[in-house]
Amino acid sequence: MDRVGVGLAALGCAVVVSVWAVPSVAFADQKEDDARAVYCLDPGRWPDIVRAAVQLDVAKPVTGDPARLLAGPNRMRKLTVEQWYDGHPKDFGRVCEAVMAARPDAPAPARDEGGGVRDSVLLAAVGVVFTLFVQFVERGTSRRRERLTALTGATGTFSYEAELYLTAWRENTRSPHGEVATARAALAAALRGLALTGARGSAADDLGRALPLPDPIEAVDATSAGGARPWRADEREAEIRRVRAELSATVAGARELTSWAVVWHVRRYLRRVRSSSPRTSSRTPENQPRGGPTTGA
Repeated sequence: MDRVGVGLAALGCAVVVSVWAVPSVAFADQKEDDARAVYCLDPGRWPDIVRAAVQLDVAKPVTGDPARLLAGPNRMRKLTVEQWYDGHPKDFGRVCEAVMAARPDAPAPARDEGGGVRDSVLLAAVGVVFTLFVQFVERGTSRRRERLTALTGATGTFSYEAELYLTAWRENTRSPHGEVATARAALAAALRGLALTGARGSAADDLGRALPLPDPIEAVDATSAGGARPWRADEREAEIRRVRAELSATVAGARELTSWAVVWHVRRYLRRVRSSSPRTSSRTPENQPRGGPTTGA
């Protein structure tokens, strides 16, 4: 199963869990509330409800009427138990639970007969979601590790082969280029294999296309004003330094791509800030001669 499939499967299981669990909990709570209301709203139990409310200090008694109570913020409203249930369900529920707990004939809290099956299904669904998530993370981490290992190896091989080629070219400008070409192609493939997106993907593509030494270095200096001629020793050294600078930039760019995305973007931002900062002139009014520039009389 690929990354998209794992993600969709995990999402589907999560939806099943939520669709199954939320209505189940709500249904069980509603059944318990209904059982409590039926028991405590029986007119024969109203005096017990009133006495319990007074004992729990959520209401005051009405003199001469044991089935009514004084409720509300200031204990001024004379209500029946039914009216109290409608206007103050939270206080009613607290008192009713206390009465039911004290009476042996009170029904047990409502139980959902399918609760065991539902709990088992929920646990299984949660287990599936967790397992898929772990597999998703492990596979993503493993793929990333493999790609980074391939890139690191290809970068080292290309750098090594390029250095051997430059060393040989210094002595023989017609040295074979085949090993460098093979290592260069492997590095380009490793860069594509990173499968990066966004700015990092563009940077990897650009680096793969701009790898140095796509072809053998010319055996003669074709840019000479007098026509093609053999390289002088100093010119060979200058060409080698130029190619080595490109190699260093390539290795640095490949190493940066192996870092985490956040680190790569921070480094990229800092480079842009440094490159866009204005350069100050080395000659400022402070370091000019004290007498200032001289002019003709």
